[in-house]
Amino acid sequence: MKGSAVVALQERLRSLGVFKGAADGVFGAETLTAVKAAQRSFRLEQDGVVGAGTWSALLR
Repeated sequence: MKGSAVVALQERLRSLGVFKGAADGVFGAETLTAVKAAQRSFRLEQDGVVGAGTWSALLR
């Protein structure tokens, strides 16, 4: 997966301190790890899927 939505995701993950890479718009291994870390911090299922619950938590 890639595109502007992934860039926005990566930038938000960076602002939370869980993503250290470049916001390149590619949902790779580093982004997946960061998503799982964010999910863990929000006490969500750590599946790496950015569904409605994860987006909602990220946008709070």
